Amino acid sequence: MPYTFPIGVANSVSSNFGFDPIDTIEYAQNGRFEILQIYLNQQVLDDPAVLDRILKDSHQFSKVYYHGEGYLNDEFPGSDYQKKLYAFLERTEAPSFILHFDEKTNIDVLIRVVEKLGKQKPAILVENFFREKGKEAAEKNLKKFLALFTLSTNFGTPIYPVLDIPRLFHRDLEMETGESLEWCYQVLNFFGNRRIPILLHLIDAQDNEQSRNSFVELGKGVLPYDEIFRFILKTRPTIAGAILEFEDKVHPISSRDYLKALLEA
Repeated sequence: MPYTFPIGVANSVSSNFGFDPIDTIEYAQNGRFEILQIYLNQQVLDDPAVLDRILKDSHQFSKVYYHGEGYLNDEFPGSDYQKKLYAFLERTEAPSFILHFDEKTNIDVLIRVVEKLGKQKPAILVENFFREKGKEAAEKNLKKFLALFTLSTNFGTPIYPVLDIPRLFHRDLEMETGESLEWCYQVLNFFGNRRIPILLHLIDAQDNEQSRNSFVELGKGVLPYDEIFRFILKTRPTIAGAILEFEDKVHPISSRDYLKALLEA
């Protein structure tokens, strides 16, 4: 059976237009991308015309992911931002949002936050994120990240993962490429064995500092995507989709071609 998943872009591709989500929607429509990710900052949430346009055009994609501001921690529930975000999400067909993982928050607090948010409708997607530097901190972070999914599921409040693969290879983690690759495999296996759908965030770069001006199309940089996707094709985890987070409108097209070639090989 063919193994495939939808590919889309984030509104980072409209960086030259102030990350305008409307510009991104038009680009994604013209480029025939299947899914979309929009970062809902305070400015966007305070603009009814932009929100109405997003809702109007969202049906043209199989899924639109909404990325929230901030972190999954005890400052998020009840905040003015959270209330505005949820008010918008209530107008969507399948409410869900993405937040960054906060390793500085105690695991018990994270569970309580998830339980509190889980009482409302929007599904929660948590993206791996590293606030601390160094290998030891990174490994503790990843263990806590996986523990959050185990415990939240055990307590009856499922959450869903967003795996930012490039972040595992960032220089600040101070891990060798092989070590980062092993962690990537471990995270993919963790969710794959549990049949939990994973949303991927992808870019490539000329070096592991991953500065914006070093971005290159997938397969042309330092990230070991050939190995990663060989592993994915072998183990076949459930990939909900892949969001290309480039800050231009050229690399997403060639990167999509690269991904499709890997999946069809």
